[in-house]
Amino acid sequence: MFFLNKFFFLKILNKKKISFKKKFFVVLYFLTNYGNILSCIRTCFIFNIYCIIKKKINESFINFNNFLKINKIYFFLKNNKKNYLLISLSINSFLSILNFNLKKKTIILIGNEKKSLNKKFFLLSDIILKIKTYCKKSLNVNVVNGICLFKLLKYDL
Repeated sequence: MFFLNKFFFLKILNKKKISFKKKFFVVLYFLTNYGNILSCIRTCFIFNIYCIIKKKINESFINFNNFLKINKIYFFLKNNKKNYLLISLSINSFLSILNFNLKKKTIILIGNEKKSLNKKFFLLSDIILKIKTYCKKSLNVNVVNGICLFKLLKYDL
């Protein structure tokens, strides 16, 4: 079984010249549409945040340098749970994003529009936030990413 240890992660970070001093990461999980992935990475680039994507995604489509490719995202999250606050987004949560302020280093988990996140990721999360929608349908991933980053990081801009 593959365990992601700190030295392996530091090796990846040293290649990209990223430090653990970064306050925020966005994990794009279950995204397969390259349009959604590129839009999310572009939005994160504006906010100076690194995206973490699965290793399976073809890198030739992505022309930004603010992303990390990690094979085992679950182990990455489990390993960094001590140092970071894990926030998942769902339309079924009771805690609204409008009533929430960040004070700590954070990893934001964003899932697919249809599949959302696995149950194990929701169990691993410290907080599950809700973005209010005008109906019960889910929002586009790009819109969720933009709303979340703007709301949670507007105090750090």
